Amino acid sequence: MDGIRSVLKLEHLVFDKLNFHRIGFKNENEVKFSFGFRFDIQSETQFTTRIRVQGVKEAEYDFTVEVSGYFIMENNPVGIDILSKQNATAIIFPYVRSQIALLTAQPEIEPIVLPPFNIAAMVTQAEKERQ
Repeated sequence: MDGIRSVLKLEHLVFDKLNFHRIGFKNENEVKFSFGFRFDIQSETQFTTRIRVQGVKEAEYDFTVEVSGYFIMENNPVGIDILSKQNATAIIFPYVRSQIALLTAQPEIEPIVLPPFNIAAMVTQAEKERQ
């Protein structure tokens, strides 16, 4: 597999914000999530993907996780397109999922393990809303 290499390369991954705020004790309320995606293009070959996930469990806790992935594109004649943004988001989303599980794996809290999502659809929707 010598000649097979992705044109999309993750250079850096950083958590910009990790916040957990305990409000009350364990209860039966549902956790409500909101997701945010942002793409900052630095050049034809470099861009940053930012993901924000907020969760609120009324009368128990709320949390925020924000992560930034810094990507470069190598030998890509198409440039940074929607597919590149979708793939970049899919690459860093497992880190978000893991961090949320760690944040909520506390005494008297039901840990959250986010299920798989249709990342392509989420990113496409976020891009439509941005325009």
